[in-house]
Amino acid sequence: MSRVGEYMSARIVSISPHQYVYEAIDEMCENNVSALLVKEGGEYVGIITKTDWMSFFQNGECDTNEVKVVSLMTKIENTIDANESISEAGEIVKKKRIRHIPVTRGGKVVGMFSIKDLEKYYLELHRLTKL
Repeated sequence: MSRVGEYMSARIVSISPHQYVYEAIDEMCENNVSALLVKEGGEYVGIITKTDWMSFFQNGECDTNEVKVVSLMTKIENTIDANESISEAGEIVKKKRIRHIPVTRGGKVVGMFSIKDLEKYYLELHRLTKL
């Protein structure tokens, strides 16, 4: 059975909650990611995603130079252990309606699992079953 740790991204890109939203957008673009973990005092406290700031723009609140990340971030409520199955990650994504899950090992964040990782797993699985 495939595990989350096999498909997650071990590269964690983070930002401070006290930085501005435009800096978060820049970080996402520079690193080609659609979510950043929000880190304060050595601890991951939240997540800000492309969807968060796009919703911000849609609501007409467009001054990313004045709004800080803490205003848009979501507190981390869901994590998944690297040893959990891919199907468990899929259940969390579906049930919680989220696209990114911080991955832990021994209680420490070690990566990020996204809907793209889930897609990659299922595409590989589909190719294997066709052989």
